[in-house]
Amino acid sequence: MGRHKDIMYFSRTRYNTDVYRRLHNLKTQLYQAPATAPEDRLDDRERRVKAELADLPEITILQIIYQRKACEGHAKDYDFSGTSMRQHWQNAYKDMRRTLKRQDWLELPAPGAGIVVHDVHREADQ
Repeated sequence: MGRHKDIMYFSRTRYNTDVYRRLHNLKTQLYQAPATAPEDRLDDRERRVKAELADLPEITILQIIYQRKACEGHAKDYDFSGTSMRQHWQNAYKDMRRTLKRQDWLELPAPGAGIVVHDVHREADQ
């Protein structure tokens, strides 16, 4: 049951990030289509779309996915005991320290990069 929950929550986090990135990339492609056409050849709808998509932000997502501890069982998603919460806070603190050591992750993405995703547990030790 514990492993099932790990996969379920982990998959949902990755799925949401992937969908958001795909949508952002589609918006970028949608903007590029009328961006190359002369302004006088665009209709009102195309001008409106072009204006809406002209300032898409560059986004950095720092993905920190909870790492299961060997002593945890299937109740980890509803165990709010003092001991459990202190352990979660300590682990979160360690994850944030690891994250903040990577200054390159905190820099703004290059123009046109769209969405950049860093996975703290996959990339932190590189």
